[in-house]
Amino acid sequence: MFSLFAKTLVALSVLCIGVASCNVPDDRDSDAGADADSDTDTDADTDTDADSDTDTDTGVDPNDKDGDGFSPPDDCDDNNEFVNPMAIEDLGDEGTGDLVDNDCDGDTDEEEGICDCTGLGNSEADLTTALDLCDNRFVLSVGKILTSSGGDVAFDTLTHQGSNTCILPTNGCEMAVISSGPVGQSNPNQAQDMGGGMADISLDPITDFMGNNPTTSIPYASCDVTQIELTLVAPTNALGFSFDSLFGSAEYDEWIGDGFNDAFYAIVEDANLNGGSTTNIVFDDLGVEVEVDNNFFENASYPCDETGSGWEPAISGVSGSTGWLRTTWEVVPGTTFKITFSIHDEGDCAWDSIAFIDNFTWSTQPVEPGTDPIIE
Repeated sequence: MFSLFAKTLVALSVLCIGVASCNVPDDRDSDAGADADSDTDTDADTDTDADSDTDTDTGVDPNDKDGDGFSPPDDCDDNNEFVNPMAIEDLGDEGTGDLVDNDCDGDTDEEEGICDCTGLGNSEADLTTALDLCDNRFVLSVGKILTSSGGDVAFDTLTHQGSNTCILPTNGCEMAVISSGPVGQSNPNQAQDMGGGMADISLDPITDFMGNNPTTSIPYASCDVTQIELTLVAPTNALGFSFDSLFGSAEYDEWIGDGFNDAFYAIVEDANLNGGSTTNIVFDDLGVEVEVDNNFFENASYPCDETGSGWEPAISGVSGSTGWLRTTWEVVPGTTFKITFSIHDEGDCAWDSIAFIDNFTWSTQPVEPGTDPIIE
């Protein structure tokens, strides 16, 4: 087996030069021999009423006692900054609730309903719904990004993958899917570049940070980069979020140990995380992004049998997957941030990979950042 073009190393460097300037103050003549006849009229008639108005608009609503950006009647408890129309119901660790109407909608401790059981397609709105981001208050924008010219075949929402009993939604009825080849391709090894071949080559969208550690890897040439880009605003009482993902790849098992392979990233851009630098938040306990060399991939301790998926080894000859993983990360309440789910072919435009993403959930409780397998 040989990739469509050599897996080549590509590195970029950028040189930025800043130019500063300074202003020379006016040379004011302090000649002591100034004309004695100089006009000494200081205009005693100066308007002493100028701008004496102390009622300056500070942008702060004086009726907003708890400083959460809302005031009565919209804010149903103006003494609690975590209760307002941009909060979510706090159900606690046990899911029993706190007997408080946290979001001021007139109900208390109600659970968010299932929203993805209506027969979804692959539009931006459908992908967001399949992720279980049902509350539009917290979704500012969503976009599909594809570096190849192959259209929308790399995006979809699915209720199941073939007759497989492992690759099923972890919440609700559907899951979002992104692939570096057509999602409906029964055998990833038969898939091809979705666009113009070499014309679609870009760089691995590797991030500046892996969690809180700087990334030292150099980006390689990549193909068929497929991304769902979401701009979200965290609820005013949210301390974290989580989502589930499962990654499968036809890179297995030929390309194990090569150090550059198709990869799945969850790229966060948040001013409160590494100064806003791009940060991948889904990786194993060794700091390896999700690809065939990842510790979660084809791990016997938490397997996912691909039988019935259409791309199991018995049909495709190769390929494998992680089991379902759950990634959890911290967030500052009320923060606006971007998260991009990204997958790509690396070093070739074939041997495709796929990612299933589901169950995006906000947490009102403190969370421990990281990714762990979901073991049932």
